[in-house]
Amino acid sequence: MKVKNELMDTPTVGVDRFVKTMENSTRGLKEYRLIFTALELEVFEALKVPLQAGELAEKMGLDPVLVPHFCEALVSLGLLDRFEEVVEEERKEKEGEEKAEKSTFLPRYVNSELTATYLLKESQFSQQQYLSEMSRNAALWARLPELIKNGPVVVDKGPFFWEIISCMAENTRCGLLQETVRTVMENVDLGKVRKLLDMGGGHGLYSIAFAKMNEQLKAFVFDLPPVTIKTKQYIEKYGASNVDVIPGDFFKDELGTGYDLIFSSFNPGGKAPELIPKIASALNYGGVFVTLQVPDENTKSDPLFSLDWNLWTFEDTKKGGTGYCFENSVPFNEYIGMLGDYGLEVFRTLDMKEGSRMVFAKKQE
Repeated sequence: MKVKNELMDTPTVGVDRFVKTMENSTRGLKEYRLIFTALELEVFEALKVPLQAGELAEKMGLDPVLVPHFCEALVSLGLLDRFEEVVEEERKEKEGEEKAEKSTFLPRYVNSELTATYLLKESQFSQQQYLSEMSRNAALWARLPELIKNGPVVVDKGPFFWEIISCMAENTRCGLLQETVRTVMENVDLGKVRKLLDMGGGHGLYSIAFAKMNEQLKAFVFDLPPVTIKTKQYIEKYGASNVDVIPGDFFKDELGTGYDLIFSSFNPGGKAPELIPKIASALNYGGVFVTLQVPDENTKSDPLFSLDWNLWTFEDTKKGGTGYCFENSVPFNEYIGMLGDYGLEVFRTLDMKEGSRMVFAKKQE
């Protein structure tokens, strides 16, 4: 009788996909820790000038065995550049022979252009606050078993936005601000705008940029009181004397009136129908409402992002199911369709980078 050999059984599902999934996920974790370790130890600050691995280890008090591998890993991510330095050494082949020269190639490491632009503290486009926000998000994911059991973390809107405003400002400065301002100016005659409202404008960089394009314009950044403290700092930093703040909650407070342009970008009210009547009332006839949001079809395709979005929620404004949605939101296309009910006629819709969409609507008489 033939005896069954269990060792010769194979899985019905091949192991390759499982192994690749695990390796890819852990590789991402390793790369994250690599970058944040370099930041924590201020390796990038030290490598403003080229150093050999041994010199870096000695200067920073690091392990000389691990540092060369550490630097090479950063090179592989494009965060360091490596170049070979030729070192001439004298040696004797055998006793009595004349001295001969030997060339040794020792690698030196220095920050890449990518690192110099985004990871150094003094850089104009430094992403230090963005990196801090990434670190906080990683800490939230470390609590995933707890959150899956007990539900999302509940946060207070004021302190939350106060913390992330600097992060959002850093991100915006790296292309989104410039693209957005240019697009608005191509579709709105900014020279005729005398009063502008930046609804949920946070850092106020959009208002500041618009105000610098038209010195006759008076811009107002409407946001939560703790946030407008930060807004004032940016207004002062960029010397925008024609920009001011309106502290408040646009779900509870009035927006004011007489605006020629109302701008809304990635804020919690961007898909809330209850705010449309307020926006319409605040605009002058012929005034333009510009809203920039991520449409729902571009978030539903990423379940991991939807989970990330729902790991935390506001105390008084609960989240919706998919990314960038709240319980008082409707799908973005439905929201845009409702603008006409309040005399706001959509005259242009543009798809922007990174999946966002900008919509222009004019208030009709």
